[in-house]
Amino acid sequence: MKTYCSILLTLLAFTTNAQKTNYIIKHTGDTIFGDYIITNKLVQVIHTATKDTVSINSEEVWQAVSNNKSKVVLRCILYGYTDNFETVMYPGYLDPVYDTTLLLKPVITAGKIKLFSVKDKRKVDYFFVQGQNDSVPVQLLYNIGGQMPDKANWGTRNPMYQLISYVTYFKIFADQLNEMTADCDSITEGDIKLLQYMESSIKAFIKKYNKKCSR
Repeated sequence: MKTYCSILLTLLAFTTNAQKTNYIIKHTGDTIFGDYIITNKLVQVIHTATKDTVSINSEEVWQAVSNNKSKVVLRCILYGYTDNFETVMYPGYLDPVYDTTLLLKPVITAGKIKLFSVKDKRKVDYFFVQGQNDSVPVQLLYNIGGQMPDKANWGTRNPMYQLISYVTYFKIFADQLNEMTADCDSITEGDIKLLQYMESSIKAFIKKYNKKCSR
């Protein structure tokens, strides 16, 4: 009988702990346990104990934890792109601009610059960085097209674009990282030119900067 009770208590403890592996943390430090759903502007949490659903403005939420894996919750304007040349050249194509809430996966969490990754609903990869003076992660911008975009005109089309028969890689993210690492003599012009909009490339660059220039 004692063995049965011991097993039962162990199972109950395991179940209770498992329920508490999913939770969100607000910027105020408050923690709400339960499964959560991220929408464009809200974080909906199903309370573990009561099963009631509470909707929270995503701007109030700092982190979301699932199975002990933490992601940063970020409400932002996401500036989309595509790597598909045929899509870019299609007359009706516009780069998407999303007013949305993202769950950023931490890639580098230590050092002067932190790195995060995320995919949009099209499964396109994006990267965000956070320097010591940044209150929130900042999107590294990348675009392919016939003209250099800016945030104000992202997702709109130049009337002259239909006359352009070429595409160009606009590595705006390289300029951003160059500015963020300007204080470090160990980062060279060659390092900046070699940057590609891929996790392996950006990760290696930031790891070098954090190692050489974090003192």
